[in-house]
Amino acid sequence: MKVSDYITKALKAIRIHYVYGCIGGAVTHLVDSISKERDISFVHCYHEQAAAFSASASAKYSGNIKVALATSGPGATNLITGIADAYFDSAPVLFITGQVNTYDFKYQRTVRQYGFQETDIVNIVKPITKYSILLDETEKVEEEITRAVEIALSGRPGPVLVDIPMNIQRGNISPQTLYPNITYVNNSTIIDEKDMEEIYALIVGSKRPLILVGGGCRVAKADKELMVIAEKLSLPVVVSLMGKDCFPHNHPLFAGFIGAYGNRYGNIVLARSDLVVVLGSRLDPRQIGNVHKPFKTKKIIQIDIDENEIGQRLSPKKYIISDVKNFLIQFLDFIETKDAKLQSNSNWLKFVTELKNLFSPLSEPCRANVEDLHYRIMEEISNNLSSNDIICVDVGQNQILAAQVLKIKSGQRFINSGGMAPMGYALPAGIAIAVENKKRTVVIAGDGGMQINIQEFNTVGNFHLPVIIFVFNNKSLGMIKQFQKLYFNGHYCDTDKNCGYHSVNFAQIAKAYGIDSLRIDKNTSDWREKIQRILAPSTKLPLLVQIDLDYQTYIYPKLEYNKPIDKPLPLLTKSEEKKVYNLMKELDINE
Repeated sequence: MKVSDYITKALKAIRIHYVYGCIGGAVTHLVDSISKERDISFVHCYHEQAAAFSASASAKYSGNIKVALATSGPGATNLITGIADAYFDSAPVLFITGQVNTYDFKYQRTVRQYGFQETDIVNIVKPITKYSILLDETEKVEEEITRAVEIALSGRPGPVLVDIPMNIQRGNISPQTLYPNITYVNNSTIIDEKDMEEIYALIVGSKRPLILVGGGCRVAKADKELMVIAEKLSLPVVVSLMGKDCFPHNHPLFAGFIGAYGNRYGNIVLARSDLVVVLGSRLDPRQIGNVHKPFKTKKIIQIDIDENEIGQRLSPKKYIISDVKNFLIQFLDFIETKDAKLQSNSNWLKFVTELKNLFSPLSEPCRANVEDLHYRIMEEISNNLSSNDIICVDVGQNQILAAQVLKIKSGQRFINSGGMAPMGYALPAGIAIAVENKKRTVVIAGDGGMQINIQEFNTVGNFHLPVIIFVFNNKSLGMIKQFQKLYFNGHYCDTDKNCGYHSVNFAQIAKAYGIDSLRIDKNTSDWREKIQRILAPSTKLPLLVQIDLDYQTYIYPKLEYNKPIDKPLPLLTKSEEKKVYNLMKELDINE
């Protein structure tokens, strides 16, 4: 059997139905074989970066392994940003790259390059993959494909890369089986009952317990177990950017999105808690701010599948190295046997509710004395999204605005890039979700990010994908511009039309690609009604909506580096501080 045919059969066996990529000379054999397999579709992307983003986003959405393919040299190196995204956000992706014939590969020759478009992609990506290999022997094809898939899915998921020379692709093998013998490593470790007892005692003994949900909870598909344990123990829940869609925001126990740009009320709740159960979060600086205050007396229980993430910034009172779902299932079984009741935390829950009423996201622009149209529009979008919508957001102010304002409903998904955070992510992500799930997908991006992979409009238009694209166009690189205002005394460079950066008319460009479009701005008197019609189930898709904003657009609250998590800009007025203080005093909430 031809090697490229075998690899295609192997992909089918692991339930791969779509391969994202760009054809090139070094992968023609693979693409030819894939094109002949009726159960696999090759989704042509117009840049390899977009292919990598599509595969990574689809893996984040489903939790299943996905595939992106690129030719040698520039094709392979164009994948790198997407590979890093998958690595930092724990997305299982098999990246397959073509390579020059083995007899054209430089190996130990002391030259820069021997074959045309030869590039040592294997060593380039080693720091951002779980495994990368040059597959230069036909005898090892079965073994290495199997190993790569197993590694991608085992433990903390992540990307792997297999680099396959052209003469290996067109070579022949006699496989033992057409189906790779994948051994899925079980992430279900047995947790010691003594550890369960200690964790339970810590929770029972706390007055202000809190669950902090990170991306590891989503990777483990533990949202149902999270809901059960939160309700059973009456524990309020805060979410990180990567854990945002793990808990419905209309639930009484939802206590906010946290972080440097998090909801003010969520950050205050985090600061005032006395015990935090951390589910799959690495507690990075942008998430919890200065660790000395208010964290110096806080008890931390950390649950993470990756032992390297334990105690990196805060020393936990107790930690468990486990998949989050596995831990929650066993902990729920354990507490079923307990008769003891938790301390009454009704005051703590009331404190959470009152803070949500005091500091809604829509109050922040007014507090900072800045324009709020983008906040009001995002709220209207949120109010009209259906319960099974999948939202793909880009990077920049649009991402933070969505994270602050969108009220995620049960059944909705929020797909974004957290660790790598590349602009240009949302459109390829939305394409993959729409292609694979045939569900309406909502893409939210800014004008900066949308220009980075704008060529992918071609796929949206040609395949008539069920995608709504909202472009928040403030004609500037808003996040960096806000940074320049704060730290460079308003000296702007390369962030708006007056200093080097320019936006475009996305509505016209979309039409050129066969995508219907319309525009909304501050003079659109019926913009609320338009958004309601846009998000109605009967709306013809695809559709691009350009939202024209003032180029002075800001996002608040914003935490300055190394400041306490509950002290973001703009700082509370004396009157607001007094309200919080009186509330804490009334409900016996300690500093």
